[in-house]
Amino acid sequence: MNEKRTSVERVMAASTGLKRTMKTKAAIMVGVGSTIGTGLFLSSGDVISSAGPGGAIVAYLIGGFIAWLMTSCLGEMSAAMPVSGSLQAYSTEFIGPAMGFTIGWVNWIGAAATITAQIVAAAIIMQDIIPGTPTWLWIVVFSLLLFGVNFFNAKAFGNISFWVSSLKMILVVVFIIIGIAMMLGVTGGGAVGLSNYTRNGGLFPMGIAGIGAVILTSFYAYAGTEMVASTAGEIENEKDMPKAINLTIIILIAATVLSIAIVAALLPWNQASVLGSPFVYVFRNAGLKSAALVVNVIVLTSALTSGNYFVYACSRYLWSMAKFHQAPKICAKTSKSGVPVVALTISMLFAMVGIIAEFVAQDTVYLFLVYFIGGGNIFMYSVICICQYRFRKRYLAEGGRLQDLNFKVASYPLVPILGVLAFAAMLVVTLLDPSEAVAIYVCAPCYLAIYIVSRIYTKKKGVAAANLDI
Repeated sequence: MNEKRTSVERVMAASTGLKRTMKTKAAIMVGVGSTIGTGLFLSSGDVISSAGPGGAIVAYLIGGFIAWLMTSCLGEMSAAMPVSGSLQAYSTEFIGPAMGFTIGWVNWIGAAATITAQIVAAAIIMQDIIPGTPTWLWIVVFSLLLFGVNFFNAKAFGNISFWVSSLKMILVVVFIIIGIAMMLGVTGGGAVGLSNYTRNGGLFPMGIAGIGAVILTSFYAYAGTEMVASTAGEIENEKDMPKAINLTIIILIAATVLSIAIVAALLPWNQASVLGSPFVYVFRNAGLKSAALVVNVIVLTSALTSGNYFVYACSRYLWSMAKFHQAPKICAKTSKSGVPVVALTISMLFAMVGIIAEFVAQDTVYLFLVYFIGGGNIFMYSVICICQYRFRKRYLAEGGRLQDLNFKVASYPLVPILGVLAFAAMLVVTLLDPSEAVAIYVCAPCYLAIYIVSRIYTKKKGVAAANLDI
């Protein structure tokens, strides 16, 4: 009977067990809330200083376009096969069980390490807001908070996430409004206008080289967009997945590019790295004396919401691997409300190990995890594009009709091919920068080792995805 199933049917059959209780608006906020973070709030000043005002805007547009290529590929598969832990499930079916095994564990480790980073960052911020309080206290508080939020069913998680992410979006909108007011001179000072676009060398003072130097940074501002696909198995109306994915990428690109355009107008590019966070600059110059506190609240909210979403995704990744026999069976166990409690608990415990590493061996273990995450994004996003290419090919070969797909990439096979080429170009750029090349040198042997172990494991256990020869 299994041999007669199509690829879509096999993936869906292997990924049952979670309950569809999450609203579409909450799923969108999972994607938006997990992505907007320190890449926008803290790093934009450095991007402007490296590429100039026009260069920064172009870099973030290119980064957004690359993110759209990947998200479009993921969108078509998620709409056709709305399951949690989708990256691992799709790579298992459309590339091979060893690749699914590799993607699953690389993704899970990266997500758990990100939880670590966000909790530690939030604790440090709280120590700055309330001086004298011990960092470990806030680590315990925030760890319990994130565990508690994710212990409830997906509907409760979605509702909490929606309102917290809404707060972060409100802060971004407030920033944009104040920025425009400053440009027009409404705040009391002279109108800044677009004067900074023409000073000190104009829009592109560093030329194409300046833009190329920050493409990687600008793209990572969109890292996390794929998190919306993690809700596919629990979204209340699975037919809304195309809507959720489209709105997520549109909101992210619009909010990011508009914010950067305003920062570039208000902040002289050759002073950006000196002045620090552009948010501090905007609020301070708007006459808000508590600018530092405002920025701390923004970054704290960003860290906690991002950490929250990665706890959610991390538990679903592990749950999905267990369903595909790539992790211990106990990790597939769910509570009465449909929450993968064992996978959630193990994920949080692993994140705690990372937190200990942060204090005990900052320059070794934790730095290793950071490099592992950075290089992993290029690898995993390339796999997404390859999976979509193979999915469409097999879908048609098995008798599927294009008009039956709820979501289709804008142009096949151009989009997945462009996606792979874009990530290959990013890999080259990374290797040309000595400081960033370390990430690849660390990651490549690790991924290869995981893949080799995966091949041995899947052969020994007989784990296989049917019809691999397409």
